[in-house]
Amino acid sequence: MSNNTKHTFSILVLILITAGFNNVFSGDNGTYMQYALKVKDFDTTGFFISKGSDHEINIKNSAGSILKFRVNDKDELLTYHCGIAFIYFEFTNGWLARYKTLDKNGELKGDDEFEDLAIVEYEIKKMNLLHAKFEVLNEADGNIQINDAKDEIVYTRAYNSKNKLLKENYISSKEYWNANNVLYRP
Repeated sequence: MSNNTKHTFSILVLILITAGFNNVFSGDNGTYMQYALKVKDFDTTGFFISKGSDHEINIKNSAGSILKFRVNDKDELLTYHCGIAFIYFEFTNGWLARYKTLDKNGELKGDDEFEDLAIVEYEIKKMNLLHAKFEVLNEADGNIQINDAKDEIVYTRAYNSKNKLLKENYISSKEYWNANNVLYRP
């Protein structure tokens, strides 16, 4: 490859990279990413943005974690209940490990009506059994009740915004299915 060809190729690559960067950070996406950057723990590497109902924005990163927030028609950040602006769902190997709620500044913010609940952590105790339960729930699109907390499949710990443990207990596979499908909203 000649020096002119290498130079032309380098310029073409630079143009394509710049065009892609401008598309990602232009218009709505740029605004959404500026909001996402307020949540310091959220890694934006390999992000994908999707819009949901009620002006909800979902940003999924390459690790599978999801940052959820709402905007109005002018793309201004809105809050959920009790001033919560962001819900950060952290996944490990495809399974929800925890979620936390944050205010407009990206600071931990609990739900005032539920003892300042701000963080919920999940620990899967019986993965094989959970897989079987999820097959049933997925088949029914989650539209069935499964009251199996007594089977000790998923253990949860809930904390307030000061990181004080509020409660810990086993929950049903259905409750975890809802959380794993990021259906929680304050």
